[in-house]
Amino acid sequence: MAVGLEQEVKNEAFVAGFDEAASRALAGESAVPALRELREVRFAEYRAVPLPTRRMEEWRRTDPARFPFERMKRLPTIPRGACAPHAWDDLFDVIVSVEDGAFDIRDRSGVLEGGQVLVAPLEQALREHADRVKPFLEKRARAEAPDKFEALGDAFWNAGFFIHVAPGVELERGVLLRYRQSGAGGILIPRVIVAVGERSRAVLVESMESPDGVELMSVVSREFHVAEGAKLQSTTLRAWGDRTVHLAGDWARLSRDARLEWITLNFGGRLTKVRFGSDGAEPGANAELDGLYFASGEQHVDQKTLQVHSSPDTYSRLLYKGVAKDKAHSVYQGQIVARPGAIRVDAYQRNNNLVLNDGARADSMPGLQIDADDLKCSHGSTVGNLDEDELFYLRCRGIDEASARKALIRGFFEDVAGRIPHECVREVVHSQVDAKIG
Repeated sequence: MAVGLEQEVKNEAFVAGFDEAASRALAGESAVPALRELREVRFAEYRAVPLPTRRMEEWRRTDPARFPFERMKRLPTIPRGACAPHAWDDLFDVIVSVEDGAFDIRDRSGVLEGGQVLVAPLEQALREHADRVKPFLEKRARAEAPDKFEALGDAFWNAGFFIHVAPGVELERGVLLRYRQSGAGGILIPRVIVAVGERSRAVLVESMESPDGVELMSVVSREFHVAEGAKLQSTTLRAWGDRTVHLAGDWARLSRDARLEWITLNFGGRLTKVRFGSDGAEPGANAELDGLYFASGEQHVDQKTLQVHSSPDTYSRLLYKGVAKDKAHSVYQGQIVARPGAIRVDAYQRNNNLVLNDGARADSMPGLQIDADDLKCSHGSTVGNLDEDELFYLRCRGIDEASARKALIRGFFEDVAGRIPHECVREVVHSQVDAKIG
């Protein structure tokens, strides 16, 4: 038996610890019939998805048996409680904190009381605001079939949140959603649905962290729904500890003339496997997707992006930049998908990597899947070390080699880091990069 995965149980394939008995027990915890029904539907979907294997192209470079499910325990559904304050709290309108088995929601600007924004645990939202939640549960943001772990997150989440911004609202300071886990051996499974109403402007920052030396897992499932003429700025910072394993499946659906600016920052964790995508579902949709990652030590970071264009006259641009050093391994798989009839699409994808020493590795595989004509789609990637001429230029001006290398690496990241709309997050990125460089 592969570590962490059961091969087959009575012709049904389950991830260890996440079977029919676990699903029944989880559904029984809820007093909301709509939630129990939803869990049953999502479990049926999860059961139907095959377990990943190394024979699948997406998993050739990341062995699914490395995810230690069978020695981890699923945390119970997280109850409300008090969480420690964070240095960023004063910078946002709403703060949602998930910390060591409890969560807390604070409204610092009166936007919840004023009805401009709804932020609530998913179970509470289904009980009290079913008419607002159900459309987004029935109309999925995901444009591709889920893999096994995405389906697991949909069925077994233990920290679900619904965030809804009313039409015509400009939420400039935005929502901070932060996760901090320190208890060993637990699996945190957040399920987040964000819906931005017509002609609204919303900002979301997510921070994920855990201490070094503590074995944890995180399985995240997120969906963003950006309505007609709306704009969402989303920044995700993953600064997990050195023994945390992270899985994620994130999707955004963009309606007519909607705009998404999504920045993903990966620095921590021992093993990370992420798949996320945007879907230009209606004409005029515009997605700007940026990412940074720095893998050091023996870290393994595997990311797949999908820029899906389901409608004509849609636009997407992606820039992902990464560094690998020591014995780290980074994997980037990207795909631009133009569905039949998606004419006049304009899409670009670029992935640039630095490999700082022998023993480190970076794999880059951008791609196109085009089923329409009259469009413009292109991609590019690079893998290499620091430019020796640039390094020599700085050394000739009296800069020592360590400082010169640090300056070049920070400069390599800057065209993405400079787009981060929050100074506090940019400061963390700079400190993470400096720490990784050493």
